[in-house]
Amino acid sequence: MPKVIYLTGAPASGKSSTTRMLANRLPGLQVWEYGARLTEHVRARAKGVASQDELRTRSAGIVTPQDVDEVDDALIAFVGEHRGRSDVLIDSHPVTKEEYGYRITPFSLARFAQLAPDEIWILYADPEETRRRIAADPGGRPMVTVEEARMHTTLQSSVAATYGMSLGRPVYLFDTAAERDVLVDRLAARLA
Repeated sequence: MPKVIYLTGAPASGKSSTTRMLANRLPGLQVWEYGARLTEHVRARAKGVASQDELRTRSAGIVTPQDVDEVDDALIAFVGEHRGRSDVLIDSHPVTKEEYGYRITPFSLARFAQLAPDEIWILYADPEETRRRIAADPGGRPMVTVEEARMHTTLQSSVAATYGMSLGRPVYLFDTAAERDVLVDRLAARLA
């Protein structure tokens, strides 16, 4: 039976690259990359937003709660369209690093129940590795301290654990220090 997976993790935890590798391994996998969809939505609404990198940089300055609600509606419709027909992977991260600290724009528990994922996956990395990855490829992400990287992962995991508890669904945490092929093997096995 196909599964719906909610995948999350702090920036530079390896979500995007791991998701791409998993999609290549499992061609029928339907992927919803929340950041890309939110960028498309904001770009259509607000002139002058050019890229996902810019959205990451300016985050709370341009993304409104209404934007998030509208993209959430589209996600719920997407999952409804594909549920039971193919595996669905939702790549999302409701915690963002802002100039003042952090912002959490989560689903309400009632809205998350509409997604009804079968499993929740969290990807995480050692804080020093997070800093190394951001330095190598910022992609609009601000450089963080070790403590900020740790805090971001903790907040992201807290939201995911709350989601899991609200639905009684399992939450799996995957260390992205593993070789990428090994990690993708582990994730693919969860979908087998």
